[in-house]
Amino acid sequence: MSTPKTARTVVLCKWQPQLITALLTLTTDLYLVLDDYDVEVHRPDADVLARMRQVYRVSHFDSIEELAAVAVDLRLRGAEGAKVISHAELSQYGAGYLDLMLGSVQDPMHHVAFRDKRLMKQRVAGAGARAAHFQSVPDASDTHAVEQAAARLAFPVVVKPASGFGTMSTVRVDLPDALPAVVEELTFEPLLRSKQLIVEEFVQGTELCVDALWADGEALTFIVHQYYANRIRLADRGAPERPLDGSQILPEEHHPVLHRRLRELHDRVNQGLGIRDGATHLEAFVQPDGDVVFSEIGTRIGGAWVPRMISAHLGYPVWTAIAEAELTGTCQDPKPPHPYVGAVHLSPERPGIITSMPEDEELAELPGVLDWQRLRKVGGKARLGHPSDWYLFVVLGAETQEEYDRLCHEVADRFRIETEPEPGGTDAPVAAGR
Repeated sequence: MSTPKTARTVVLCKWQPQLITALLTLTTDLYLVLDDYDVEVHRPDADVLARMRQVYRVSHFDSIEELAAVAVDLRLRGAEGAKVISHAELSQYGAGYLDLMLGSVQDPMHHVAFRDKRLMKQRVAGAGARAAHFQSVPDASDTHAVEQAAARLAFPVVVKPASGFGTMSTVRVDLPDALPAVVEELTFEPLLRSKQLIVEEFVQGTELCVDALWADGEALTFIVHQYYANRIRLADRGAPERPLDGSQILPEEHHPVLHRRLRELHDRVNQGLGIRDGATHLEAFVQPDGDVVFSEIGTRIGGAWVPRMISAHLGYPVWTAIAEAELTGTCQDPKPPHPYVGAVHLSPERPGIITSMPEDEELAELPGVLDWQRLRKVGGKARLGHPSDWYLFVVLGAETQEEYDRLCHEVADRFRIETEPEPGGTDAPVAAGR
Protein backbone atom coordinates (compact mmCIF):
# COMPACT_ATOMS: atom_id res chain seq x y z
CA MET A 1 0.00 0.00 0.00
CA SER A 2 1.29 3.45 -0.89
CA THR A 3 2.10 6.02 1.79
CA PRO A 4 -0.87 8.42 2.16
CA LYS A 5 -0.38 11.69 0.32
CA THR A 6 -1.00 15.16 1.65
CA ALA A 7 -4.28 16.71 0.53
CA ARG A 8 -3.72 19.22 -2.24
CA THR A 9 -5.48 21.68 -4.49
CA VAL A 10 -7.91 19.93 -6.82
CA VAL A 11 -9.53 21.12 -10.05
CA LEU A 12 -12.52 18.93 -10.92
CA CYS A 13 -13.90 18.98 -14.45
CA LYS A 14 -17.67 18.46 -14.85
CA TRP A 15 -20.44 17.95 -12.32
CA GLN A 16 -20.46 14.73 -10.28
CA PRO A 17 -22.01 15.35 -6.85
CA GLN A 18 -20.87 12.05 -5.28
CA LEU A 19 -17.26 12.66 -6.32
CA ILE A 20 -17.44 16.24 -5.07
CA THR A 21 -18.74 15.07 -1.68
CA ALA A 22 -15.95 12.50 -1.43
CA LEU A 23 -13.28 15.05 -2.39
CA LEU A 24 -14.56 17.56 0.15
CA THR A 25 -13.94 15.06 2.95
CA LEU A 26 -10.24 15.13 1.99
CA THR A 27 -9.62 18.72 0.92
CA THR A 28 -11.30 22.10 1.15
CA ASP A 29 -9.15 23.47 -1.67
CA LEU A 30 -11.50 22.39 -4.48
CA TYR A 31 -12.16 24.24 -7.73
CA LEU A 32 -14.90 23.17 -10.15
CA VAL A 33 -15.18 23.69 -13.92
CA LEU A 34 -18.64 23.22 -15.42
CA ASP A 35 -19.76 23.34 -19.02
CA ASP A 36 -23.12 24.55 -20.34
CA TYR A 37 -24.48 21.00 -20.36
CA ASP A 38 -23.74 20.60 -16.64
CA VAL A 39 -25.48 23.86 -15.80
CA GLU A 40 -28.51 23.47 -18.06
CA VAL A 41 -29.19 19.74 -17.65
CA HIS A 42 -27.81 18.73 -14.24
CA ARG A 43 -28.65 22.03 -12.53
CA PRO A 44 -25.93 21.80 -9.84
CA ASP A 45 -26.95 22.26 -6.21
CA ALA A 46 -26.25 25.84 -5.07
CA ASP A 47 -25.24 24.72 -1.56
CA VAL A 48 -22.62 22.38 -2.99
CA LEU A 49 -21.31 25.06 -5.35
CA ALA A 50 -20.95 27.43 -2.40
CA ARG A 51 -18.36 25.06 -0.86
CA MET A 52 -16.01 25.40 -3.86
CA ARG A 53 -13.04 27.76 -3.82
CA GLN A 54 -14.26 28.93 -7.21
CA VAL A 55 -16.70 27.68 -9.83
CA TYR A 56 -15.80 28.29 -13.48
CA ARG A 57 -18.18 27.92 -16.40
CA VAL A 58 -17.14 27.20 -19.98
CA SER A 59 -19.39 26.58 -22.96
CA HIS A 60 -17.68 23.21 -23.56
CA PHE A 61 -14.38 21.58 -22.69
CA ASP A 62 -13.03 21.94 -26.24
CA SER A 63 -12.87 25.74 -25.99
CA ILE A 64 -9.17 26.62 -25.74
CA GLU A 65 -9.93 30.29 -25.12
CA GLU A 66 -12.22 29.63 -22.16
CA LEU A 67 -9.95 26.99 -20.61
CA ALA A 68 -6.91 29.27 -20.97
CA ALA A 69 -8.81 31.93 -19.03
CA VAL A 70 -9.58 29.39 -16.30
CA ALA A 71 -5.90 28.39 -16.13
CA VAL A 72 -4.77 32.00 -15.83
CA ASP A 73 -7.15 32.69 -12.95
CA LEU A 74 -6.06 29.50 -11.21
CA ARG A 75 -2.42 30.51 -11.53
CA LEU A 76 -3.20 33.96 -10.13
CA ARG A 77 -4.73 32.20 -7.13
CA GLY A 78 -1.53 30.18 -6.62
CA ALA A 79 -2.97 26.89 -7.93
CA GLU A 80 0.00 25.94 -10.13
CA GLY A 81 0.52 22.17 -10.04
CA ALA A 82 -3.06 21.53 -8.89
CA LYS A 83 -4.44 18.01 -9.25
CA VAL A 84 -6.79 18.06 -12.27
CA ILE A 85 -9.44 15.32 -12.25
CA SER A 86 -11.64 14.47 -15.22
CA HIS A 87 -14.22 11.73 -14.67
CA ALA A 88 -15.98 12.04 -18.05
CA GLU A 89 -15.01 11.42 -21.67
CA LEU A 90 -16.02 14.86 -22.92
CA SER A 91 -13.76 16.71 -20.50
CA GLN A 92 -10.61 14.65 -21.10
CA TYR A 93 -9.08 16.97 -23.69
CA GLY A 94 -9.91 20.04 -21.63
CA ALA A 95 -8.59 18.55 -18.40
CA GLY A 96 -5.36 17.59 -20.12
CA TYR A 97 -4.97 21.10 -21.46
CA LEU A 98 -5.50 22.53 -17.96
CA ASP A 99 -2.90 20.09 -16.60
CA LEU A 100 -0.43 21.36 -19.18
CA MET A 101 -1.11 25.04 -18.49
CA LEU A 102 -0.91 24.57 -14.72
CA GLY A 103 2.52 22.94 -15.08
CA SER A 104 1.53 19.47 -13.82
CA VAL A 105 2.76 17.74 -17.00
CA GLN A 106 5.48 18.63 -19.49
CA ASP A 107 4.59 16.55 -22.55
CA PRO A 108 2.19 18.66 -24.67
CA MET A 109 0.78 15.49 -26.30
CA HIS A 110 0.36 13.53 -23.06
CA HIS A 111 -3.39 14.07 -22.76
CA VAL A 112 -3.96 13.79 -26.51
CA ALA A 113 -2.82 10.16 -26.41
CA PHE A 114 -5.83 9.30 -24.23
CA ARG A 115 -8.36 10.45 -26.84
CA ASP A 116 -6.73 10.21 -30.27
CA LYS A 117 -6.51 6.51 -30.97
CA ARG A 118 -3.73 6.92 -33.53
CA LEU A 119 -1.27 8.43 -31.06
CA MET A 120 -2.54 6.10 -28.34
CA LYS A 121 -1.83 2.95 -30.37
CA GLN A 122 1.51 4.27 -31.60
CA ARG A 123 2.76 4.88 -28.06
CA VAL A 124 1.32 1.67 -26.66
CA ALA A 125 2.82 -0.44 -29.45
CA GLY A 126 6.15 1.30 -28.87
CA ALA A 127 6.07 0.00 -25.29
CA GLY A 128 5.64 -3.58 -26.49
CA ALA A 129 1.88 -4.03 -26.12
CA ARG A 130 -0.03 -5.82 -28.85
CA ALA A 131 -2.39 -3.48 -30.71
CA ALA A 132 -4.15 -3.53 -34.07
CA HIS A 133 -2.28 -2.18 -37.09
CA PHE A 134 -3.86 1.04 -38.35
CA GLN A 135 -3.76 3.79 -40.94
CA SER A 136 -4.68 7.44 -40.47
CA VAL A 137 -7.23 9.06 -42.79
CA PRO A 138 -7.15 12.79 -41.98
CA ASP A 139 -9.86 13.64 -44.50
CA ALA A 140 -12.60 11.39 -45.85
CA SER A 141 -12.11 12.98 -49.28
CA ASP A 142 -8.41 12.05 -49.29
CA THR A 143 -8.65 9.16 -51.75
CA HIS A 144 -4.91 8.48 -51.57
CA ALA A 145 -5.04 7.91 -47.79
CA VAL A 146 -8.03 5.59 -48.21
CA GLU A 147 -6.23 3.65 -50.95
CA GLN A 148 -3.16 3.32 -48.73
CA ALA A 149 -5.29 1.94 -45.91
CA ALA A 150 -6.91 -0.58 -48.24
CA ALA A 151 -3.52 -1.70 -49.57
CA ARG A 152 -1.60 -1.89 -46.29
CA LEU A 153 -4.12 -3.38 -43.87
CA ALA A 154 -5.44 -6.93 -43.56
CA PHE A 155 -9.22 -7.09 -43.89
CA PRO A 156 -11.72 -6.97 -42.26
CA VAL A 157 -11.05 -3.50 -40.83
CA VAL A 158 -12.90 -1.07 -38.59
CA VAL A 159 -13.43 2.58 -39.56
CA LYS A 160 -14.05 5.05 -36.75
CA PRO A 161 -13.36 8.64 -35.67
CA ALA A 162 -9.80 9.06 -34.42
CA SER A 163 -11.07 10.79 -31.26
CA GLY A 164 -14.37 8.94 -31.04
CA PHE A 165 -15.90 7.06 -28.12
CA GLY A 166 -18.85 4.85 -27.28
CA THR A 167 -18.72 2.97 -30.64
CA MET A 168 -20.23 6.05 -32.30
CA SER A 169 -19.87 6.27 -36.09
CA THR A 170 -18.02 2.94 -36.13
CA VAL A 171 -18.30 0.56 -39.09
CA ARG A 172 -16.75 -2.80 -39.92
CA VAL A 173 -15.60 -3.23 -43.55
CA ASP A 174 -14.93 -6.74 -44.82
CA LEU A 175 -13.45 -6.10 -48.29
CA PRO A 176 -10.93 -3.53 -49.58
CA ASP A 177 -13.16 -2.51 -52.50
CA ALA A 178 -15.89 -1.42 -50.05
CA LEU A 179 -13.66 0.88 -48.01
CA PRO A 180 -13.87 4.06 -50.17
CA ALA A 181 -17.67 4.08 -50.13
CA VAL A 182 -17.87 3.46 -46.39
CA VAL A 183 -15.44 6.31 -45.64
CA GLU A 184 -17.26 8.67 -47.99
CA GLU A 185 -20.72 7.88 -46.57
CA LEU A 186 -19.76 7.76 -42.87
CA THR A 187 -21.96 10.01 -40.76
CA PHE A 188 -20.71 11.58 -37.53
CA GLU A 189 -22.63 11.92 -34.29
CA PRO A 190 -23.07 15.57 -33.19
CA LEU A 191 -20.78 15.02 -30.17
CA LEU A 192 -17.82 14.17 -32.42
CA ARG A 193 -16.10 17.39 -33.44
CA SER A 194 -13.04 16.12 -35.31
CA LYS A 195 -13.76 14.29 -38.57
CA GLN A 196 -10.35 12.62 -38.86
CA LEU A 197 -10.51 8.84 -39.07
CA ILE A 198 -8.54 5.79 -38.04
CA VAL A 199 -8.82 2.59 -40.06
CA GLU A 200 -7.58 -0.38 -38.06
CA GLU A 201 -7.46 -4.12 -38.54
CA PHE A 202 -10.39 -5.97 -36.98
CA VAL A 203 -9.36 -8.02 -33.93
CA GLN A 204 -11.07 -11.36 -33.37
CA GLY A 205 -11.85 -12.21 -29.78
CA THR A 206 -13.96 -11.48 -26.72
CA GLU A 207 -14.10 -7.84 -25.67
CA LEU A 208 -13.55 -6.95 -22.04
CA CYS A 209 -12.52 -4.03 -19.85
CA VAL A 210 -10.28 -3.23 -16.92
CA ASP A 211 -11.28 -0.43 -14.57
CA ALA A 212 -8.37 0.35 -12.26
CA LEU A 213 -7.17 2.93 -9.75
CA TRP A 214 -3.45 3.75 -9.57
CA ALA A 215 -1.15 5.48 -7.10
CA ASP A 216 2.53 5.96 -7.90
CA GLY A 217 2.28 3.20 -10.50
CA GLU A 218 0.69 0.71 -8.10
CA ALA A 219 -2.74 -0.80 -8.84
CA LEU A 220 -5.03 -0.10 -5.87
CA THR A 221 -7.94 -1.79 -7.64
CA PHE A 222 -7.93 -3.89 -10.82
CA ILE A 223 -11.47 -4.85 -11.82
CA VAL A 224 -11.93 -6.93 -14.96
CA HIS A 225 -15.35 -7.16 -16.58
CA GLN A 226 -16.47 -8.79 -19.81
CA TYR A 227 -19.11 -7.49 -22.21
CA TYR A 228 -21.94 -9.90 -22.96
CA ALA A 229 -21.52 -8.94 -26.63
CA ASN A 230 -18.72 -7.02 -28.36
CA ARG A 231 -19.67 -3.36 -28.73
CA ILE A 232 -19.39 -3.31 -32.51
CA ARG A 233 -21.93 -6.12 -32.70
CA LEU A 234 -24.38 -3.95 -30.77
CA ALA A 235 -23.96 -1.25 -33.43
CA ASP A 236 -25.80 -3.50 -35.89
CA ARG A 237 -29.41 -2.75 -34.96
CA GLY A 238 -30.59 -4.76 -37.98
CA ALA A 239 -29.16 -8.05 -36.69
CA PRO A 240 -31.77 -10.86 -36.57
CA GLU A 241 -30.96 -11.66 -32.93
CA ARG A 242 -30.62 -8.85 -30.43
CA PRO A 243 -27.69 -9.54 -28.07
CA LEU A 244 -27.76 -8.83 -24.36
CA ASP A 245 -26.10 -5.51 -23.47
CA GLY A 246 -23.98 -5.06 -20.35
CA SER A 247 -21.00 -6.65 -18.64
CA GLN A 248 -20.04 -8.95 -15.77
CA ILE A 249 -17.12 -8.68 -13.35
CA LEU A 250 -14.63 -11.57 -13.59
CA PRO A 251 -13.02 -12.03 -10.14
CA GLU A 252 -9.30 -12.83 -10.06
CA GLU A 253 -9.79 -15.99 -8.02
CA HIS A 254 -11.90 -17.45 -10.83
CA HIS A 255 -9.75 -16.12 -13.70
CA PRO A 256 -6.12 -15.93 -12.46
CA VAL A 257 -4.42 -16.43 -15.84
CA LEU A 258 -6.59 -13.81 -17.55
CA HIS A 259 -5.89 -11.31 -14.77
CA ARG A 260 -2.17 -11.94 -15.01
CA ARG A 261 -2.13 -11.41 -18.77
CA LEU A 262 -4.18 -8.25 -18.47
CA ARG A 263 -1.86 -6.89 -15.76
CA GLU A 264 1.13 -7.53 -18.04
CA LEU A 265 -0.66 -5.74 -20.89
CA HIS A 266 -1.71 -2.84 -18.64
CA ASP A 267 1.84 -2.41 -17.33
CA ARG A 268 3.09 -1.96 -20.91
CA VAL A 269 0.25 0.45 -21.68
CA ASN A 270 1.05 2.46 -18.55
CA GLN A 271 4.68 2.62 -19.58
CA GLY A 272 3.85 3.81 -23.09
CA LEU A 273 1.36 6.44 -21.96
CA GLY A 274 2.97 7.58 -18.72
CA ILE A 275 0.15 6.44 -16.42
CA ARG A 276 0.99 6.44 -12.72
CA ASP A 277 -2.02 7.86 -10.84
CA GLY A 278 -5.79 8.11 -11.04
CA ALA A 279 -8.54 6.11 -12.71
CA THR A 280 -8.25 4.24 -16.00
CA HIS A 281 -10.69 2.36 -18.20
CA LEU A 282 -8.90 -0.03 -20.58
CA GLU A 283 -10.54 -2.14 -23.28
CA ALA A 284 -8.94 -5.24 -24.80
CA PHE A 285 -9.73 -8.38 -26.77
CA VAL A 286 -9.00 -11.90 -25.57
CA GLN A 287 -8.20 -14.08 -28.56
CA PRO A 288 -9.10 -17.79 -28.83
CA ASP A 289 -5.53 -18.77 -27.81
CA GLY A 290 -5.82 -16.66 -24.64
CA ASP A 291 -3.57 -13.84 -25.82
CA VAL A 292 -4.77 -10.28 -25.17
CA VAL A 293 -4.73 -7.38 -27.65
CA PHE A 294 -5.00 -3.74 -26.60
CA SER A 295 -7.97 -1.76 -27.94
CA GLU A 296 -8.06 1.62 -26.17
CA ILE A 297 -7.87 3.37 -22.80
CA GLY A 298 -9.20 6.48 -21.08
CA THR A 299 -7.92 8.23 -17.96
CA ARG A 300 -11.30 8.04 -16.27
CA ILE A 301 -13.64 5.45 -14.86
CA GLY A 302 -15.80 3.60 -17.38
CA GLY A 303 -19.11 5.18 -18.27
CA ALA A 304 -22.69 3.91 -18.56
CA TRP A 305 -23.47 1.21 -15.95
CA VAL A 306 -19.82 0.79 -14.90
CA PRO A 307 -19.77 3.19 -11.88
CA ARG A 308 -22.82 1.57 -10.27
CA MET A 309 -21.62 -1.96 -11.04
CA ILE A 310 -18.18 -1.27 -9.54
CA SER A 311 -19.76 0.43 -6.51
CA ALA A 312 -21.80 -2.74 -5.91
CA HIS A 313 -18.66 -4.86 -6.24
CA LEU A 314 -16.64 -2.64 -3.88
CA GLY A 315 -19.42 -2.41 -1.31
CA TYR A 316 -19.08 1.39 -1.22
CA PRO A 317 -19.31 4.20 -3.83
CA VAL A 318 -16.63 4.07 -6.50
CA TRP A 319 -16.48 7.88 -6.28
CA THR A 320 -15.16 7.52 -2.73
CA ALA A 321 -12.49 5.14 -3.99
CA ILE A 322 -11.48 7.59 -6.75
CA ALA A 323 -11.21 10.52 -4.31
CA GLU A 324 -9.15 8.50 -1.84
CA ALA A 325 -6.85 7.14 -4.55
CA GLU A 326 -6.27 10.58 -6.06
CA LEU A 327 -5.59 12.40 -2.78
CA THR A 328 -4.25 9.78 -0.36
CA GLY A 329 -2.82 7.07 -2.62
CA THR A 330 -4.97 4.47 -0.84
CA CYS A 331 -8.50 3.08 -0.96
CA GLN A 332 -10.60 0.62 1.00
CA ASP A 333 -10.55 -3.08 0.17
CA PRO A 334 -13.60 -4.34 -1.77
CA LYS A 335 -16.40 -6.18 0.02
CA PRO A 336 -18.52 -7.74 -2.77
CA PRO A 337 -22.07 -8.62 -1.65
CA HIS A 338 -22.12 -11.57 -4.08
CA PRO A 339 -19.45 -13.61 -5.85
CA TYR A 340 -20.97 -12.73 -9.23
CA VAL A 341 -21.80 -9.10 -9.98
CA GLY A 342 -22.63 -7.39 -13.26
CA ALA A 343 -25.13 -5.15 -15.02
CA VAL A 344 -27.62 -5.15 -17.87
CA HIS A 345 -28.54 -2.20 -20.08
CA LEU A 346 -32.19 -2.22 -21.13
CA SER A 347 -33.26 -0.26 -24.21
CA PRO A 348 -36.34 -0.23 -26.48
CA GLU A 349 -36.54 -2.52 -29.49
CA ARG A 350 -37.66 0.30 -31.77
CA PRO A 351 -37.15 4.07 -31.88
CA GLY A 352 -40.05 6.38 -31.11
CA ILE A 353 -41.74 7.97 -28.10
CA ILE A 354 -41.27 6.09 -24.82
CA THR A 355 -44.68 4.97 -23.51
CA SER A 356 -43.65 2.85 -20.53
CA MET A 357 -40.63 1.95 -18.40
CA PRO A 358 -40.22 -0.39 -15.41
CA GLU A 359 -41.18 1.21 -12.11
CA ASP A 360 -38.85 1.32 -9.10
CA GLU A 361 -41.16 -1.03 -7.18
CA GLU A 362 -40.98 -3.64 -9.94
CA LEU A 363 -37.20 -3.55 -10.03
CA ALA A 364 -36.87 -3.68 -6.24
CA GLU A 365 -39.11 -6.75 -5.98
CA LEU A 366 -36.87 -9.02 -8.05
CA PRO A 367 -34.28 -10.85 -5.90
CA GLY A 368 -30.76 -10.24 -7.17
CA VAL A 369 -31.37 -6.67 -8.36
CA LEU A 370 -28.88 -4.55 -6.42
CA ASP A 371 -29.24 -1.12 -7.99
CA TRP A 372 -30.54 0.65 -11.07
CA GLN A 373 -30.33 3.95 -12.89
CA ARG A 374 -33.03 5.34 -15.18
CA LEU A 375 -31.72 7.76 -17.80
CA ARG A 376 -34.94 8.40 -19.73
CA LYS A 377 -38.55 9.16 -18.86
CA VAL A 378 -41.92 8.25 -20.31
CA GLY A 379 -42.65 10.75 -23.06
CA GLY A 380 -39.00 11.05 -24.07
CA LYS A 381 -37.61 10.09 -27.45
CA ALA A 382 -35.83 6.83 -28.14
CA ARG A 383 -33.47 7.27 -31.09
CA LEU A 384 -31.26 4.17 -30.94
CA GLY A 385 -28.65 5.83 -33.11
CA HIS A 386 -25.62 4.06 -31.61
CA PRO A 387 -24.76 1.56 -28.82
CA SER A 388 -24.12 4.35 -26.29
CA ASP A 389 -27.69 5.66 -26.41
CA TRP A 390 -28.57 4.85 -22.78
CA TYR A 391 -31.95 4.11 -21.15
CA LEU A 392 -31.96 1.90 -18.02
CA PHE A 393 -29.07 0.22 -16.18
CA VAL A 394 -29.80 -2.65 -13.78
CA VAL A 395 -27.03 -3.97 -11.48
CA LEU A 396 -27.27 -7.64 -10.49
CA GLY A 397 -25.70 -10.05 -8.00
CA ALA A 398 -25.85 -13.83 -7.61
CA GLU A 399 -24.15 -16.71 -5.77
CA THR A 400 -23.33 -18.86 -8.82
CA GLN A 401 -22.63 -18.26 -12.51
CA GLU A 402 -25.69 -20.26 -13.48
CA GLU A 403 -27.91 -18.19 -11.19
CA TYR A 404 -26.38 -15.00 -12.55
CA ASP A 405 -26.99 -16.02 -16.18
CA ARG A 406 -30.64 -16.86 -15.43
CA LEU A 407 -31.08 -13.53 -13.65
CA CYS A 408 -29.65 -11.56 -16.60
CA HIS A 409 -32.09 -13.09 -19.05
CA GLU A 410 -35.00 -12.78 -16.64
CA VAL A 411 -34.33 -9.05 -16.26
CA ALA A 412 -34.08 -8.59 -20.03
CA ASP A 413 -37.31 -10.53 -20.62
CA ARG A 414 -39.31 -9.16 -17.70
CA PHE A 415 -38.51 -5.45 -17.80
CA ARG A 416 -39.38 -3.80 -21.10
CA ILE A 417 -39.18 -0.25 -22.38
CA GLU A 418 -42.04 0.28 -24.80
CA THR A 419 -42.25 2.88 -27.55
CA GLU A 420 -44.71 4.04 -30.16
CA PRO A 421 -43.81 5.66 -33.51
CA GLU A 422 -43.09 9.35 -33.34
CA PRO A 423 -45.77 11.37 -35.21
CA GLY A 424 -44.46 12.06 -38.68
CA GLY A 425 -41.33 9.97 -38.00
CA THR A 426 -40.03 6.60 -39.11
CA ASP A 427 -38.94 3.44 -37.35
CA ALA A 428 -35.36 3.86 -38.56
CA PRO A 429 -32.70 4.71 -35.94
CA VAL A 430 -31.41 8.27 -36.17
CA ALA A 431 -28.36 10.03 -34.78
CA ALA A 432 -28.61 10.88 -31.11
CA GLY A 433 -27.36 14.15 -29.66
CA ARG A 434 -25.89 14.78 -26.27
